[in-house]
Amino acid sequence: MPLFGPPNIDQLEARRDVQGLIKALAWRDAPVRRAAAEALGALRDPSAVDALTALLADENPGVRRAVVGALAARGGQRVVEPLVRALADTDGQVRSIAENALYKRLMADTDAETRRTTATALGRLNTPGSVAPLLNAIKDADESVRIAAIKALATIGEMQAILPLILIVARETARARNSGLSDAAMERAASQALDTLADARAVEPLKAVLAQSDPDAREVAVRRLARIGSPEVAEALAGLLADDDTTIRRAAARDLKEMGWQPTADETGARYWAAQREWSRCAECGPEAVPFLVASYPGVSAVERADILYALTQLEWQPEAADAMGAAYWAALGRFDKCIEIGEPAVEALDAALRSAPKWRARVEVAAALAALGQSREEPFAHLDLVQRALEILDAEGEAAGKRDALEALLAEQHLYDPETEKVESCACGYPASKSAEGSAPEVITDLMGFERGFGNITTYYCPNCDIRRTTILG
Repeated sequence: MPLFGPPNIDQLEARRDVQGLIKALAWRDAPVRRAAAEALGALRDPSAVDALTALLADENPGVRRAVVGALAARGGQRVVEPLVRALADTDGQVRSIAENALYKRLMADTDAETRRTTATALGRLNTPGSVAPLLNAIKDADESVRIAAIKALATIGEMQAILPLILIVARETARARNSGLSDAAMERAASQALDTLADARAVEPLKAVLAQSDPDAREVAVRRLARIGSPEVAEALAGLLADDDTTIRRAAARDLKEMGWQPTADETGARYWAAQREWSRCAECGPEAVPFLVASYPGVSAVERADILYALTQLEWQPEAADAMGAAYWAALGRFDKCIEIGEPAVEALDAALRSAPKWRARVEVAAALAALGQSREEPFAHLDLVQRALEILDAEGEAAGKRDALEALLAEQHLYDPETEKVESCACGYPASKSAEGSAPEVITDLMGFERGFGNITTYYCPNCDIRRTTILG
């Protein structure tokens, strides 16, 4: 550098004399300082960062513009904070250069740590221009950058972030459900950010998410709406009780309950209780509940189906369709004749009744209905026709002695009993239960019994007239 004249910036730059250029930053003439800063920007030497940063306080705006440009050209984590400070400069061009550097240059830097530091700094700035680069950074290849961008958006309180944050939570939730693998850190950061953003300003953005086709995203939106808990939210959630998606209906009902919302005994109330799967409360809403009880029936367990059918009987509903639900309804009422009229769709309901009817008399009727449909079963009656004939004799008018004689004649006819050597013993109800020869132990007439098979090759026999357990046989 000459002793008495200004430094030759072009020569210093050509020689890549960084130290000479750094000294030139202190020259008394602003044009020299500006040119030195511009030359250092072109060289991008890291050793010049501190000297350039010190010149951000230069009195000349042209120098400050060159300094900010040089720092922006250098890039890297060290220039982030100086550029952030430059955003407060009194000169609009300085601020513009700094903004452009932060929003575009540094957020696209090849160094992930630089991008992360920049995202964090933008969160502190809370300036309008920081939103777009932060939203873009949510998709960054580096997880630490993505998380920093999410936290920054939450700090800013930016409502535009709600949809992308919800999509992150929904995506990771679906991944965890489908494969057991998810980015837990991303999901947690996005979820926490949504918690921060869930205030009155978020109602409309969250309601907009409800128009999405992704059910997981919609469910996340429902949960966040419930946390706001305003009358407007309650109205929106009540509207979701009519949603086509069962998951959304249940989520809305659950969150309404947590908000302390009280349904009225009308169609909305019926939808609410149906979504809660409280079928008796649903029926309390009156005839408006019928469509929702009927619609819920196919998708619930056998136990809940029974509860729905009971609720429908309380409403004096009768099925119009000859389908499986209609058959289940009539089977629950013991109207097996109606099941026969329905035909093949009634088989499932009749099989269920055959396994679970508490009274064996009802099981006889069910087995007969199945036989009438060409669906005879080997269990729980080995000889249904004999059981039916025996019950017919027992039900007929006449004296007990006459019925006993008729029953013994039936047994002899079927070679189930030898009147010359055996005698028949009956239940207290009069139904023939066992036979025995003189000096022998009684033997249950199993062909006339109903039976159930248990674990370990165990078979238990019951009187089909009075339900008394007669015997249990192993093997």
